[in-house]
Amino acid sequence: MKAKLSKKQNQEILDFMREVAVTAGKKLVRYQKKLDTLSVSIKQAQGVASEADHASEELIIKAIKKKFPEHSILAEEDAFKKFGDGKEALDHFKKEEWCWIIDPLDGTHNFLAGMDYFAVCICLAWRGVPQVGLIHRPVNGETFHAILGEGAWVSHLDSGKRAQKIHATKSSKKLRESMLVTGFATEKGEVFDREFDQFRKIMGKSRGIRRMGSAALDLCYVASGIFSGFWERGLAPWDVAASGLICLESGVKVTNYEGQKFHPFQKSIIAARNPVYSELISLFD
Repeated sequence: MKAKLSKKQNQEILDFMREVAVTAGKKLVRYQKKLDTLSVSIKQAQGVASEADHASEELIIKAIKKKFPEHSILAEEDAFKKFGDGKEALDHFKKEEWCWIIDPLDGTHNFLAGMDYFAVCICLAWRGVPQVGLIHRPVNGETFHAILGEGAWVSHLDSGKRAQKIHATKSSKKLRESMLVTGFATEKGEVFDREFDQFRKIMGKSRGIRRMGSAALDLCYVASGIFSGFWERGLAPWDVAASGLICLESGVKVTNYEGQKFHPFQKSIIAARNPVYSELISLFD
C-alpha cells in the first residue's frame, strides 16, 4: 500500500532522514571514542542500552517532532513502555496515518565493543507500510535508502560520488554456494535450542553463516549481494522497517517463516533472492 506522495515530497523526506541520521551518527562516533566512561543499562525488552543510544534517540525524535509534529513515532528505547508486543503495536500503528519507526543505534553490543558494525535506522510508514527508509553506518559513511515503488540505493557520504542504484538482478546461486547471515533470539530453554537446531540444519546446506550483530545492516548487505540470505526470529519493527523496504526494493524476496508477505511487525523474517529463498524457506517447518 503506497501513500500518495510526490517524488518531490519523497525526496524531501529522504533528505531529512539523511541529515538526521548523519548527525546522530557523528554523535555516536564521538561517544564510541570514550567507551570507558559510558553508562550502560539493561533494556526493558532485551539486551543493553547505553547513554549513546539515548542521546541518539533524543536527537532523532527532537528533529522529527520539530519538522513533523503531527506524526507519531515508534522508537526502540521507549516502545515497550507503551506496547507489550508486536501485535499490540501493529494494531495501534495500523490506525496511524504516518509513523516514524526508528532505531537510534542498531548493534549496541558491537558499538560497546569498539566495532564499527552498527547503524542508525529511520523509516517513515503509512498505515503500517514502510514508504521511505534509510540505514546509515556512521563509521564508514555507508548509507542505504529506499522509496516504496522507486527502488533502493547505496552511497558513501565521503566518496563524493552519487548514490548507486541496487538493481533487482536475478541470482543463479544455490544455497550450497551461499554465504548467509543471521542472529539468534535471546530466550533460553526450548526456543533457544530450536534456534540452534535451525542454525545447524542451514549451516550444513550452505557455504557458511555469519552472525554480525546488526540485523539492519545484515539485511542491507543481502540487498547489495554481499550475503545471499538472512533469517531471524524475534526482531522488532525498528530492526526491519527500513532494511526490509531496502531489500524489497532491490529485488530480494522478504517474508516471515510461514511465507507471508513482509510487514515490520512480524515475529520472524527470511530475506533472499531466488533460488536461495525457495531453498531456505523449505528448511523451516
